[in-house]
Amino acid sequence: MKKGITKSKNMIMLITIGVIVLAIGLIALVGSMNSKGKDAAPSVEVVSVGTGNVTQEVDATGNVESEQKKTFYSPVNGTIQTMTAEAGDSVDAGKSIIGFNLEDLEAENQEAQLTAKSGELDIKDAQEQASTAANKVAEAQAAIPGLESQIEEKQNQINSLRQQIADAQTNAQNDAQAQIEQAQAEAKAEADAAYDAAVAAADQEYQKALDEYNNVTKKDYDQKLSDLKTKIDSGTAAESELEDYRYLLNNPPAEPVKKEVNQADYSVSTDGLSGTVTADTSDLQAQMETASSDLAQLQSDLASKKAIAENDTAGLTDAAREKMTITSNLSELKSKNLQELLEEGRKGIQAEFKGVISDAKVTQGATVTQGMELFTLQSTQDVCVEANVSKYDFDKVKEGQKAEITLGDKKYKGTVDKVSKIAIPNEKGTPLIGVSVHIDNPDDDIFIGVEAKVTIQASEAKNVPVLPVEVVNIGKEGSFCYVVNKGKIEKKDIETGVTSDSMVEVKSGLKKGDQVIKDMGNYSEGDSVTAKEAKTEDNKASK
Repeated sequence: MKKGITKSKNMIMLITIGVIVLAIGLIALVGSMNSKGKDAAPSVEVVSVGTGNVTQEVDATGNVESEQKKTFYSPVNGTIQTMTAEAGDSVDAGKSIIGFNLEDLEAENQEAQLTAKSGELDIKDAQEQASTAANKVAEAQAAIPGLESQIEEKQNQINSLRQQIADAQTNAQNDAQAQIEQAQAEAKAEADAAYDAAVAAADQEYQKALDEYNNVTKKDYDQKLSDLKTKIDSGTAAESELEDYRYLLNNPPAEPVKKEVNQADYSVSTDGLSGTVTADTSDLQAQMETASSDLAQLQSDLASKKAIAENDTAGLTDAAREKMTITSNLSELKSKNLQELLEEGRKGIQAEFKGVISDAKVTQGATVTQGMELFTLQSTQDVCVEANVSKYDFDKVKEGQKAEITLGDKKYKGTVDKVSKIAIPNEKGTPLIGVSVHIDNPDDDIFIGVEAKVTIQASEAKNVPVLPVEVVNIGKEGSFCYVVNKGKIEKKDIETGVTSDSMVEVKSGLKKGDQVIKDMGNYSEGDSVTAKEAKTEDNKASK
């Protein structure tokens, strides 16, 4: 009995000791954990630099405009018999829009044809009369060749005499000129010698002044400057010596300037020299006067013969013949023009391209005159959006960039076709740049003049390091981020590239995988922290 009790007591004691040891162990473990919790660094949310694509977009609004417009004018005088469209109507290419009533024009054309025929008969009658009168001028025409041959011989004789007189004058002038040139040559030789002497004297004077400058003036100046510089470098220079040093630096001695010798002062004077002489050509002059008189008589005879031939040939004056020809040509031209107008009028006015009537000046039944404005057609196939971008975005927009155009509940593809070079202020005075965006895939739902939204794909970077825009800071010296590097907060200056609404390209300063702090909060550069990856949509996209 005692044995069993002793055994039971020992067992209870062992259990009690085990519980105490376990409790002590748990207390030590909790204390260790609490101690470690107090010394552990705080965690901050970070976003890792990933790789992705960034597209920079420029948004603008504008109105849909037609790139092809044409105003049609009436080709004829008449009445509009049919008009199948009015302002606001859409028409297909080739559709007949206006037909004309041409009864008055057809009557006018018949009258013009009869007038032209009458003119042809008048000219034919005049030509027959001229042919009958041609026989009367045979004698005059036969004499004309002989007179023309005599006139040519006499003109050759006069030209020969004129040349002989000119040669005699030239020879006399050449002799006088030779004497002048010899005198001028002698005077020039003397002037050149005087000029050379003056140049030599100027060179000698300059060399003397240059030697004085190099050997005395410049040496003294350099020595004074060196002495003052030595004192200044040693710190023993007085304020006046500092002033002297500055003055010498700013006022070095001027180098001597070589005296210029003006060659014009030694030019040759030709006053008093004259080369005008006159040769004795009185005999030749007398012969030429006789020949000229003979020529005048022959020319008078020829003019008389030609006048007889010309007047008698036509049987009419030149003015009468010209008037009849002009009248006939005008009648024929009017007849042809009226025929062409009739052909144009019968065609009527057709749409040259698919579009919408934007302005109609006439209605069916109206009387129109040639050249009168009828209507304006604007294409709905060649269309664009005329939009404006701000002064902050104009440098991002270039011709050829692609765009997305939103018109109502539909979207279209577009291309930047033109960027204006002139800024125009809006009603608030803010300068805006006009941009024309061509609609690449228009359809029948295009409406001219309505407002449209344009999103221009200004620039794009593919497969580059990227970060969410909210983790990039901008300071006076550029962009920067705070990163966790070896458990410490470190500032990194970065260069950014293409930026969208949510992401920014990192061109330099960071590499893929660098941990960028999302929000610094109360932390400072150099603090010890533990990086904790932020679970955001932007961060997921960047990876």
